[in-house]
Amino acid sequence: MSSLSTEKKQAIQTSLSENPGAVLDYVAKEHEVSALDIIHCLPEHQTRLVDGALFETVMLEVSDWGDITFLVHTEDLILEAKGSVPKGKSARGFYNLHGAPIGGHLKGENCDAIAFVSRPLFSSDTKSVQFFNKKGGCMFKIYLGRDENRQMLSSQIEAFEALKSKLGSS
Repeated sequence: MSSLSTEKKQAIQTSLSENPGAVLDYVAKEHEVSALDIIHCLPEHQTRLVDGALFETVMLEVSDWGDITFLVHTEDLILEAKGSVPKGKSARGFYNLHGAPIGGHLKGENCDAIAFVSRPLFSSDTKSVQFFNKKGGCMFKIYLGRDENRQMLSSQIEAFEALKSKLGSS
């Protein structure tokens, strides 16, 4: 649960309503709060939070979705990789993804919360699964894939909504 003051939360919600397609990481920086604090300020219909202990469950489900956009946003870069998330395996303290173009070693045990987010980004509707560490920082985001007309893939929308409902009710 967010520990923001009422005034801070209202200021963030005003920012989000004035610019509904804003990049959440920039809103967090502007208000000097964590990315997860911003998630807590989104309208209820735009987000559902689940426990970070479900990290591996979510990653395994997402590996069946097909091509997505895997995004890492830091102060110094926004890195996007488009492709399928490979089925991972936990070993040596990491959740290991062996694949291309998406591969790497994720510290799944650091995941404290997972947000299913449905909101505009710039001028496009988006759906993403966002993973947050214990400090409220965003570890990475997985955005649903798009077709040649830039529409989200209907099969992924269905899978996203089903997983969100299944995990959000547990």
